[in-house]
Amino acid sequence: MYKLHLILKYLRKRRIAWVSLIAVMLCTMMVLVVISIMGGWVRMFENSFHGLTGDIVVSGDSLLGFAGYEQMVDRLEKLDCVVAAVPSIKTFALINIDNQRVDGVQVIGFPIQKVGKVNQFPQSLYLGYNQYVEKANDKEANLSSQDRKALLAKAEESAQHPSFDKPLDAETYRRAVGWKQGRGRDPAQWPGLIAGAGVVDIRRNEKGEIVGRGPHLYQLPVKLTVMPISPDFTSVDFKDKVERNYWIVDDSRTTIWQYDANCVYVPFEVLQEDLDMGPKKVTERDTGREVTIPPRCTELQIAVKPAFKDRDGLKAAKQQIEQVVSQVLRENDEFNRAEPKVQTWREHQRLWLDAVEKEKLLTVFLFAIISVVAIFLIFCIFYMVVAEKTKDIGIIKSVGASGSGVATIFLGYGLAIGVVGAAMGLLLSWLLVRNINEIHTALGKFLGVQVWNPEVYLFDKIPNTMDPQEVTVIVSIAVIASVLGALVPAMKAGSLNPVEALRFE
Repeated sequence: MYKLHLILKYLRKRRIAWVSLIAVMLCTMMVLVVISIMGGWVRMFENSFHGLTGDIVVSGDSLLGFAGYEQMVDRLEKLDCVVAAVPSIKTFALINIDNQRVDGVQVIGFPIQKVGKVNQFPQSLYLGYNQYVEKANDKEANLSSQDRKALLAKAEESAQHPSFDKPLDAETYRRAVGWKQGRGRDPAQWPGLIAGAGVVDIRRNEKGEIVGRGPHLYQLPVKLTVMPISPDFTSVDFKDKVERNYWIVDDSRTTIWQYDANCVYVPFEVLQEDLDMGPKKVTERDTGREVTIPPRCTELQIAVKPAFKDRDGLKAAKQQIEQVVSQVLRENDEFNRAEPKVQTWREHQRLWLDAVEKEKLLTVFLFAIISVVAIFLIFCIFYMVVAEKTKDIGIIKSVGASGSGVATIFLGYGLAIGVVGAAMGLLLSWLLVRNINEIHTALGKFLGVQVWNPEVYLFDKIPNTMDPQEVTVIVSIAVIASVLGALVPAMKAGSLNPVEALRFE
């Protein structure tokens, strides 16, 4: 009992020890904030990139693509591990938006009715999903719980049936370009295009508000210029360019800036036609026989069943998929110059994920080294306390306290400082991380400071979650470090001779 009494007394009365408590608190907070943001950054990368790709990806090495994808899809969807397989085409183009902006973009074509089976692209659409979610979460709208549920249900329903359908009536499109009967193709027949938010300058301003979106967006004519590539690589002639007009029918905010700022999405069959990647008949130069070249795509995204979502399951599914892909490629050997890669989603995005994980490890390591200062600070302060309390230690030992008992007092003292300091650091770090986006927004409003630039960090939101496992490890280390800092002074106090201690001046 006397040990606990002295520990609590020293904790309350010895204000010099509060410095070590503050040091533990600040170091714990600093490491937790850093590891939470960096760890959250990694998790956001994983979730976002996984949300934009299938669990398994079959990708060609060039813009030429690969043939036989229809056979692959048919056979893959018969496997026990596969839910769906969706082809896509990726290429590059010049985009002309209403003759006001000309830029280079990446064009992705996919059958939008099926894409939601393999990834979460439909959840990135504004008209097709997020407008309902925003209305449901608007606290100023004074909606009933039933109305909110109805809006969220509408969002889910829309996400299950995404499309490139145009949101406005035919006459609106005709008036937008001043079209008259007999003057070229009817603008109302132009296909729809989904633009990345950054492509049409939808962004967060310094106050954290989304700007640039409005009804005008869906009346902007867009012209895409793409370049078909001959299947035999014999020529790339800029005279073969293909131009097509589109209407913007929705915008996509994946929250990954590199996608939102550079990508547009179009119907798969339209892009396939423009790139001359559809089936066609050609005459061989040597034999003169007529050959049908099968259609091509550049990528297959594959979703696997829940039982195969973990690392081992993905590995097993990948092996089955590789066998199917190799078999189809052998059957279409004359039409494929290079074998496409079969990768898990993590392997497909390894360049980004590995880089961020290494940055996280390095940053946490550096901050952990800085935090070692807390151990030395506790050591110095406790050494001073032991020297100052030498007479008290002599009195305690003279009335029967053992050396281990005295050492336990100071170890318990260090433990108390570690527990209290770590707890306070955890609380402060939780408050800071939880509200970091609001703090960033406030800095933007009052000081005009934008620390988190989405063009640099790729995401337009700062990670604001804490991993319980990481928190447990860091808090435990903080407590153990406090005890270690008190260990040598505690051993010195326990080894003091009571007679010599009583004589201490």
